[in-house]
Amino acid sequence: MKKLIFISFLQVLFSFLALNINAQRTIYKPLDLSKVEFSYDDFGTMWTFDAVPLDKYEQKYGFKPTKEWLDHVQKSALQFGRGCSGAFVSEDGLIMTNHHCVRGRLKDIEKEGESLMRDGFYAKTMDEERKIPGMYVDQLISITDVTEAVHKAMAKGKTDSAKIALKNKEIDKLIAKYKKKTGLTCKVVTLYNGGKYSLYAYKRYNDIRLVMAPDFQIAATGWDWDNFTYPRYELDFAFCRAYDENGKPVKVKDHFTWSKKGANEGEPIFVIGRPGNTDRLLSVNELKYYRDVLYPPILNMLNERYHKAFKDYKEAAQEDKERKLSTMLGVANGRKYYAGLLLALNDPYIMAKKEDFEKKLKAKVNAKPELNAKYGTLWNDIDNIIEQLKENPNKRKELNKSLTVLNQQLGRLIFEAYGSQIPPDATVTLRISDGVIKGYEYNGTLAPGKTTYYGLWDRYYSFGQKDYPWGLHPRWQNVPKGLDLLTPIGFASTNDIVGGNSGSSVINKKGEVVGLIHDGNLESLAGAYIFLEENNRAVASDAWGLMEALKLVYKTDRLVYELENSKMK
Repeated sequence: MKKLIFISFLQVLFSFLALNINAQRTIYKPLDLSKVEFSYDDFGTMWTFDAVPLDKYEQKYGFKPTKEWLDHVQKSALQFGRGCSGAFVSEDGLIMTNHHCVRGRLKDIEKEGESLMRDGFYAKTMDEERKIPGMYVDQLISITDVTEAVHKAMAKGKTDSAKIALKNKEIDKLIAKYKKKTGLTCKVVTLYNGGKYSLYAYKRYNDIRLVMAPDFQIAATGWDWDNFTYPRYELDFAFCRAYDENGKPVKVKDHFTWSKKGANEGEPIFVIGRPGNTDRLLSVNELKYYRDVLYPPILNMLNERYHKAFKDYKEAAQEDKERKLSTMLGVANGRKYYAGLLLALNDPYIMAKKEDFEKKLKAKVNAKPELNAKYGTLWNDIDNIIEQLKENPNKRKELNKSLTVLNQQLGRLIFEAYGSQIPPDATVTLRISDGVIKGYEYNGTLAPGKTTYYGLWDRYYSFGQKDYPWGLHPRWQNVPKGLDLLTPIGFASTNDIVGGNSGSSVINKKGEVVGLIHDGNLESLAGAYIFLEENNRAVASDAWGLMEALKLVYKTDRLVYELENSKMK
């Protein structure tokens, strides 16, 4: 017995040492800002499907995706029209996403006497699946490079306003042309701030029906307090179905299958979804403008709105409680988001990395006459616009047009200088990000790679069994018969995500679902500007734990069969 205890101690010790050795920064090492350098990894791993770093995957994991694998994964994934990600998880059009991606629509499909937010929803038969008005999903079918056409059009403009107008006119022409050619929904996507333009063609599914959504309490345990944090103990999921124009479930060739036991720590996993927006290519001076001028008043305003919204929720009559709750959670989300952005921009380590990248990029420009001719005055021009923004905030609309054009030049420069070594910023379009399940240092201790069901009830009882914020629906207040509390309920991984990735599938090399992204940790909010693998984590519900809940708590036999067999019974 003593030997086993000693072995366990060594395993924990080695895990801790591994975390420390691999970390670029830790509280146990004095930080010398003069020695901080940028890394290509600072720009993250959100790759577009036409520029996946196959050799890097092979070197890192011994796995080189084939064209067929990538095409299958791309077409299995989905984008919700009003934000969020999703994916087909059966040949009969079953879609997996987050509860918070459909939460705001539950009132639209409620019947008298129901509270779908409080109690959840499950369609025991296909006829009971409820159409969600106005909801649609898009499936990415193809990507076409249209950079040359857009750049050629912009070059004809003599002013910044003219350049933008010509760009928009050319984009409209391209969309119309490809829509006529393909019959698909088309969109031109700006990459590298305009260094590259791609036309994305989507197949749209307009008839989306709810199959299953759990109760709010399990989908959002910890409410606004646990938002953007880890360790976490929640199951933030929902299932919908796409129907065709004849009112029948769509038949799809490309869909993810379900993993029985999820993924192991250290095993390569991939997040497939639509990250919203990042600004990792911006100049240091613009980031300082956000930090010192733009964001502080926004955060102050959100603090005031949050305290009022929380008070309104607490004092609301029962019939108005859900609406006030949704308002409060929305404000709380924005408040914590901007707090996280300011934490990042006030971090000397992060800013030192950004400054080192900019210094070395300037050196590249100065060393090459052709680059210097095109971009030599770029930073001075950006700085001049930012100074004008500080002095004349009422002229923000016009000045931002000039800044947009300059940032496009900066993006083109970075693309010319570094090419595919750096992925483009997130643009609300489909990306693939690689990573592994892995814990990290925080608050002087360690966060585990995986959390188990033990933690769910620990939080509930430790906070006095109160409804807010770690309360549980009556169906969850007692441990369900047959549930092994060692089963993982969630995990943290090194995959690169931001807002918009909600509802993204986490898959293994076989294309099996091992998890469902619902959040990032607090440190991940810095991901708007930089990706630091030592503590930036994606947070997901575990596929194994989710399936146990469907079987033992919700008794969703029809849904369980479909997930396990990839088709309806």
